[in-house]
Amino acid sequence: MALRTVISSRIPMVIILGATGTGKTKLSLELAQRFEAEIINADSMQVYKGLDIVTAKATPQEREKAPHHLLDILEPHQMFTVVDFRNRALKIIEDLIDQGKIPLIVGGTNYYIESVVYNILVEEMNDYDSLLWDQSRRKRDYPDSEHNQEVEAKRTQTDGNKDQIQATTSDKKETDERPNANKSFTIEQGLETNGKIDIITKEQLQKDVDVEYTFNNEEIHAKLKAIDPAMAGRLHPNNRRKVLRAIEVWLKTGKRHSEILEQQKQTEGQLRKPGSTVILWLKCEQNVHHERLDKRVDTMIEEGLIKELLDFHARHNKQRIEDGKPPDYTKGIFQTLGFKEFHNYLMLSEEERNSETGQKLLEQSIKCMKLATRRYARRQTKMVRGRFLEHPAREIPPIYELDTTDLTLWDELVTKKAIHIIDSYMNGTPCDYTTATVTIDEEKKKIDGNSYNYCEVCNRVMIGDNVYAIHLKSFRHMRVLKKKKQIQPSLAADNLE
Repeated sequence: MALRTVISSRIPMVIILGATGTGKTKLSLELAQRFEAEIINADSMQVYKGLDIVTAKATPQEREKAPHHLLDILEPHQMFTVVDFRNRALKIIEDLIDQGKIPLIVGGTNYYIESVVYNILVEEMNDYDSLLWDQSRRKRDYPDSEHNQEVEAKRTQTDGNKDQIQATTSDKKETDERPNANKSFTIEQGLETNGKIDIITKEQLQKDVDVEYTFNNEEIHAKLKAIDPAMAGRLHPNNRRKVLRAIEVWLKTGKRHSEILEQQKQTEGQLRKPGSTVILWLKCEQNVHHERLDKRVDTMIEEGLIKELLDFHARHNKQRIEDGKPPDYTKGIFQTLGFKEFHNYLMLSEEERNSETGQKLLEQSIKCMKLATRRYARRQTKMVRGRFLEHPAREIPPIYELDTTDLTLWDELVTKKAIHIIDSYMNGTPCDYTTATVTIDEEKKKIDGNSYNYCEVCNRVMIGDNVYAIHLKSFRHMRVLKKKKQIQPSLAADNLE
């Protein structure tokens, strides 16, 4: 049964967004108590259990003030995608609205928020309790997954026996050209190999994907080009993961990935239900915000941040590193601000941490965390503007800016203002406040970021006209071009002799 995503026009879906440290938790609790609403977490790190301090979760006492959803639902090793969030969040939103309750979606992960505001994303799921990652081949996204360990072992084995691979490939070609091949699944474009066009069936393509470790990047890219030349033109051959993903979309749906994305473009800028979404954007003057974030890190230290990181490191990261696997701070909860910044300190023994050198390293780690937090907050603010107020192809829901700079005026400028905005929506009465200014750069509508470009001088493939234009003016390109111009006269002279 497909999930209904229609949101009532009588009860608003209220989004509270803003950079870290702007007061989202405080406002959400106030509004939840005022309207008997329920809070849906939209922070990609707070979905995981543990690290309550460094991820700035609502405290146990705060959670008692209102029901919270999608908080502490995953173990650290689990992978959670934006599709997983969207499917769960939309179901919760529907259930709350059916009960006459306002859903408050609160968080700083803008992609999560976009997924419930707009009709975006390709994947659909009916089992809302399962994780997309567990049901797909996306295990290749994560280098340490069992899938990739198995692939790497097979890749090593096949690298040591090239003759066996060639024989296997030859056998595949003979199988593909059988008279009884499934013609209904024949790929009309064919597969070009060494200048020869082979005919490949859907069944055979599935087999090839199952043993993709026997093919190099160019061969995998050629298979995508055979079924979906448009998508192949967007992806660099070295982007193996996305190339394989595009092939799998075709195998699963029978539709070209490029066509699905094109269809998605027609709807991704549309609101799920126009007129039923209200966005409250908490903003803080930058200098004040930076000072507040620095104090926030200091408070985390006082509350036990270092012990929390050390305990978590010992449980989930220490053995991995001792086994010779490099730390990866780009996946799951390990992306949390703090791990990467404190890595060198966490690797010290207790004796080393207590030494003068260890204490200096701790101070440096704290400074790095403060700097990283400030940078992250600026990126969040920039993304809100870029993804909502400046997006060239999206409907813009009403977005109200709430100034949290002066905390002594919080009740007047934030709480009362937010309550009035929601009340006016629910009662259909005029709102005393204007929405944020929308600024669309018309030039952005003209940018084609997916074109395939090949530089014959440098023998490089580049995706995107802007990237290609920058490359043509780059020092590297000019240097290679100059060298080739110097070589050509020399070759001509050799030919005359």
